[in-house]
Amino acid sequence: MKKFLISFGAILILIGAGGIVNHISMTFKAVQEEQEMYGGSFEFMMLQLIGSMGPYITLIIGGGIIIALSAFLHEYQKRNELNSQLIQVLSEQLSTKEIIEKSTPQSKPDNLKLNSDTTTTTTTTTTSDLDETEQKKDERLYWNG
Repeated sequence: MKKFLISFGAILILIGAGGIVNHISMTFKAVQEEQEMYGGSFEFMMLQLIGSMGPYITLIIGGGIIIALSAFLHEYQKRNELNSQLIQVLSEQLSTKEIIEKSTPQSKPDNLKLNSDTTTTTTTTTTSDLDETEQKKDERLYWNG
């Protein structure tokens, strides 16, 4: 699709440039003939014939827009690929963190046999850790695809 758009835009630009060159050469010949036959101002005759170059200029502008659109689509596709890779890596990291966090609270109760004071402080920290893991479970991953 991108190759087609680039080639089509290039063809439009070439046709427009060729048309302008052909139109200018024909305009000079026609103005010279009219000036020999009727006389008059050369600049005024050129000004009258230059107005008919609109289609050629439109072809050049259209070809440029099509090429720019093709470049935009190419960069947009790269951006989407990078975003999907980023989402995949982030989801893998979050899943490994959740596995590690699930395994750590189970090992903490074995270390709680020291003092009653340390036991209360350690239990409050484990409850706060559990609250954080519950909050992280509620976070949702959104995939733009």
